[in-house]
Amino acid sequence: MIEDLESAIARSSQSRRTDHLRRVTDLFLRDAPALSEEQVDLFDVVIARLANAIEARARMDLSERLAEVPNAPRGVVRSLAHDEIGIARPVLTRSERLSDDDLVAVALAKGREHMLAISERRALTEPVTDVLVKRGDRIVVHAVAGNPGARFSDDGMATLAERARADEALRNVLTERDDVDPERLRQLMAIAKETVRNRLQDETPEGALDHALEIGTLGLEAEIVPGARDYRPAIEIVDALEAERPLIEQDLMDFAAAQKFEECVCTVARMADLSIQAAERLFDEGDAELLLVVARAQDWSWPTLRVMLKLRGDEAAAPHLMRKAKETFEKLKPKTAERVLHFLKAREASQQRASRKAAARQGGNIKPLQM
Repeated sequence: MIEDLESAIARSSQSRRTDHLRRVTDLFLRDAPALSEEQVDLFDVVIARLANAIEARARMDLSERLAEVPNAPRGVVRSLAHDEIGIARPVLTRSERLSDDDLVAVALAKGREHMLAISERRALTEPVTDVLVKRGDRIVVHAVAGNPGARFSDDGMATLAERARADEALRNVLTERDDVDPERLRQLMAIAKETVRNRLQDETPEGALDHALEIGTLGLEAEIVPGARDYRPAIEIVDALEAERPLIEQDLMDFAAAQKFEECVCTVARMADLSIQAAERLFDEGDAELLLVVARAQDWSWPTLRVMLKLRGDEAAAPHLMRKAKETFEKLKPKTAERVLHFLKAREASQQRASRKAAARQGGNIKPLQM
């Protein structure tokens, strides 16, 4: 049969091979619940050989069709998982036929997009998360840490805590998890307080430093640093614009193209439901990844994001960095971006509640700037 199959493939056109694959897959899916493992193995050989001889679009369709089949051919699923990301994503995110060893192998062999797809699985075991948090970049680590179905070993959690030392957003994601033990949580809060102390030591008014540390919220320094930008005129402009009609993406484009930083920040804050401090940090942080995440979650286009990125300064707008940003933006899956934005909003809400309590204790002298 295999010899006949090889001969048929050699003589067939690309469309004919695709038709063969579709018919064989239809036959498998029709009978899958009743097939023995030996019969599934036979389909594995046939489908795998046909899949190797067809174009990417047909393999993408195959991956989608097999992703949720409980007894899908293992060899085919493994092969699809190692394929280009458009083909691999369905099986990486949903297939139960991929073992922990299979997922670890993909995470070690492939790049960010494959690891992001793995991070979206409903459940992730410790061996898999160990690799993802050690090998993944910032976006991968945030996505894994934000997955409520992910489980972490002691080593994995220690790695996350170490990476959180220099990543405020990650600290906030971890404090939202139910499986972070109290001792680890105390360590994260101690790191956060020390970070706040270091940043504010030279510029916080007398007495406010101890107050900020007492509150113990992450990012509070953005609310009390003296000499910050005055957003009141920009807020009035955005308020007047929104009184006439809902804000749209073109408003962002216009403000950014005109180099109107404050108006652009206020519009981002309003459209993404963030505080002004959070929106400003999207432009001021060392890298642009969170700005890319918010833009993808809000479904803003690359041309709009490109002019917004230029507001980060000439160095950030260097051609090679813009090319890298565009590639990252286009590959970033909306679902992943929405998850990260959700945790960003949750962090902001927590900060605001703590700030209001603190302001009440001090007679309302420290107030966050809100839209």
